[in-house]
Amino acid sequence: MALKHVSLVAAYDYCQSRTDGGKLFTAILDVFINFLLVYCDMCSAVSLWSQTNPKDPGKEQSVLDSVEVFFGKMDCHRYNSSFVLRYRALWDKLMGLLVLMYVPAQYERFSSASSRKKTFFKIVRESSLLTEDNAGNLIKLLEGFDNEFRTPEAHGTGALRKWSFNMVPMQENPSIKLLGYWNVVNDTMSRLGKSFVAGSSKSV
Repeated sequence: MALKHVSLVAAYDYCQSRTDGGKLFTAILDVFINFLLVYCDMCSAVSLWSQTNPKDPGKEQSVLDSVEVFFGKMDCHRYNSSFVLRYRALWDKLMGLLVLMYVPAQYERFSSASSRKKTFFKIVRESSLLTEDNAGNLIKLLEGFDNEFRTPEAHGTGALRKWSFNMVPMQENPSIKLLGYWNVVNDTMSRLGKSFVAGSSKSV
């Protein structure tokens, strides 16, 4: 599934004027691939949710009503779980890419840190990589995502499980929040792609 947010040709051209161009392009390509995979996870989950959604809202229905519904819900859960873990990893990759693009001297400090999120925000404050508002919004985004989705899925008994197998309409299901998180990273990738086309040396 092709997305036009980032032109790899423009990104390659952007990297040619830099001594670390090869390393930078490798990081861009990695972000690009994982961004596409996050998109595929989301599209697959939404499609399956639509297929297994209650057809008669006035009638009580169960995930066990049919084999097709049960396995559809199981696949939906699989794609949502994949989305959560891959989405959070994508942000770590994006933060590393921004450091590598704009403050490359700090990249080893970032990549070797035990908490990349905390280290990224220290680098942001020291280098003005992002505006104060943008940095604050990103902190809130990642903390909210970690608390509600990533930490339960990676280290606990999971939050998605109880939402994946119920039969409420999509708009009433808490997992609908994942679409909002997708919109944020989608906008970030669009800005990133524009910076390659413009050849800008300023932060996105």
